[in-house]
Amino acid sequence: MISNNHRINGWTACGIRRAVLPLVMCGLGLWVAGCGSFNPAFVNLLDPTGSLATIDRAPGHLVIGVVNNAEVDERLLAFLESAEGGNLVLTDAEKRLLRPRMRFRLRVTFTDGSFQTIEFIDGSRNLVDQNFDTQAFPDLNQNDLNSVVVLCDVASVELEPGTNIEVFIPVELTAFELVETTTPGGAISTSFEPRERIPPQFRALEIDETDADGNVLLQQNIGVRDVPSPTLDPICGSFIAVVVNGVLSVPFLDGVSNAPSYDRDDETTMASIGGRYEFLASVQ
Repeated sequence: MISNNHRINGWTACGIRRAVLPLVMCGLGLWVAGCGSFNPAFVNLLDPTGSLATIDRAPGHLVIGVVNNAEVDERLLAFLESAEGGNLVLTDAEKRLLRPRMRFRLRVTFTDGSFQTIEFIDGSRNLVDQNFDTQAFPDLNQNDLNSVVVLCDVASVELEPGTNIEVFIPVELTAFELVETTTPGGAISTSFEPRERIPPQFRALEIDETDADGNVLLQQNIGVRDVPSPTLDPICGSFIAVVVNGVLSVPFLDGVSNAPSYDRDDETTMASIGGRYEFLASVQ
């Protein structure tokens, strides 16, 4: 049986039309539990050296997966490794494998008009300020789900309408405000004062704001051409990969704080919180 923790809406048992199943590894290749084999394009993506056994094309299925190539900003990682950031301890190998933790929902619409919504979540759970108890963040305890299989026939795969792509911000952010003070002698001095502390949490990534001509008015987290485009009428047996590139980053208000922080009147800096990403939907 497949756990409900995978957060798939409306899946059914293997062998019934419209089933959505997580992928599992076995010593001889990639299989759906009790259902047969996968598209070789998917196997090649996970096993470019060909060390796994050759697997025949499975004509009745469509594989949807997330390929998370995003990285973590060096300054953010250095803060997490510092005493102020909780003395996060990672081996060199663990650092190389670090990926921002991301989640988003895809809608799979079938040719008969029915659809399913699947929530994908992928990335490192151990990337968090150790001053905070990770058990206090139930979002970090969700099971990873970065690949599923659906039965044909599929009409489209797209980002669930009205939903956001989110990234986990693993540190507390402090918002400062520039305050003017008048001394008894009439002189005016300015200083940054803390106004808000935002704990580690998932944050919605925003698409760049543009004018009617497509000119960027405010650069945010995702370019208007870098959102995952809908995939229409995919062929049975193919693999749809949502490839994520980018860098998880947070601002530091230099001269004010050595911890992640920003001026809440600085719209440009606020818009960049979470980093910059691109999403590519590729069909193989």
